[in-house]
Amino acid sequence: KQLMPEIFPFKGWRYNNEIVHDLSKVISPPYDVIDKSDQAKLYNQSPYNFIRIILNNNSTPEKYTESARLLSKWKKKNVFLQDKKEAIYLLSQSFDYDNGKINRIGFIAKLQITELGDKILPHEKTISKHINDRFELMKSTQANTGQIFMSYRDKKNIVESIADNYKNNEPLVDLIVDGIKYKIWNIIDTNEVNLIKEMMINKKVIIADGHHRYKTAFQFANDYPEKLGSDKVMVTFVNAYNKGMNVLPTHRIIREKNISAKQLLEKVGQIFKVQEFSVLDDLFLNMKQSEESKIINFGMITRSKNYFVLSYDGEKQWDNNLSPASQLLDVNILHNFILHQGCEIDTNNQNDLNHVSYIRGNESPLDLINRIEEFDFIFLVNPPNLDHVFDIAESGETMPQKSTYFFPKVYSGLIFASIGDE
Repeated sequence: KQLMPEIFPFKGWRYNNEIVHDLSKVISPPYDVIDKSDQAKLYNQSPYNFIRIILNNNSTPEKYTESARLLSKWKKKNVFLQDKKEAIYLLSQSFDYDNGKINRIGFIAKLQITELGDKILPHEKTISKHINDRFELMKSTQANTGQIFMSYRDKKNIVESIADNYKNNEPLVDLIVDGIKYKIWNIIDTNEVNLIKEMMINKKVIIADGHHRYKTAFQFANDYPEKLGSDKVMVTFVNAYNKGMNVLPTHRIIREKNISAKQLLEKVGQIFKVQEFSVLDDLFLNMKQSEESKIINFGMITRSKNYFVLSYDGEKQWDNNLSPASQLLDVNILHNFILHQGCEIDTNNQNDLNHVSYIRGNESPLDLINRIEEFDFIFLVNPPNLDHVFDIAESGETMPQKSTYFFPKVYSGLIFASIGDE
């Protein structure tokens, strides 16, 4: 049996600096975080913005043929140039976080596609309509246009130490977009390429972002086995032990549930220790303390701006057969004991999900709370620890949707790969 995951260098396609002078005007966030107004804004930034490829604004099915038409037109007109040599690409993302500068190093390579669950682990549930959309795009463009973002565990920091040799070299790509500074270098040195390939043997990787893109590539490989290169897909890999591998929390907002805070607290009082705070800062401080202890804390904000911390000590009995790792996941505890038993919201039921919306933890919660108009409760969670995410994935389970928010995302258009011409 082949040792997996196996990675390969490839000849990347990139924007031609002589035609596109300002790369920050053509790079796009991943397709799944773009709404209609973002799409329009990206369209207006430049006639060559990558949004036209990954999320074309024509209606279905024309949007897929239009993406493909533009992609091949831009290749012919040298808007995109393909690198002459196969490479593994080093990616650096630098950004400010928690009053400090962080530089997250990763690498971009092609990955041999295999069934999920052996060496390549999903960690969240997926929605099938997104897979059909990405499949049509892949079929029409014959390219990997968006990044799949995966994480692996390497305490030796092999890629980070290779990156040290490059930091004074002129990068192929150098730009700032949305506050993140991107740099890309190509590794063509055979020894360095082999070092990275060997490091990945026997590693398990989890999909951080891009479950749909991976499943799409898997389906494409199965449907077109005769197509050269259909069995590989472009992936960005980042070491879980890299300081820049931030997993941010995704908080829950509950609306239109006819239940008072008093009723809710009575229902969950058997399971949680409840403390009330008069200022929000104390709530945050108290929530943070759980990161050092075995206690799992949730913040709860009510419509009338009362602040509570609900603490869970992990001693309560679960009546389902979840793995120990999953039973200690903040979001599972929140969904099972607070939303399900307390608010009578079953997060496995599509209708019940209409009561739940999400806020991402990369802005200050204070700003977020001031912006949310109508709500019954806001539940704040601490971010999951990446080792914990690996443990759950390795136990063969997935986390609820919107359990993790990996920051920063990896933007599209920095580099892309054709299928079958590596």
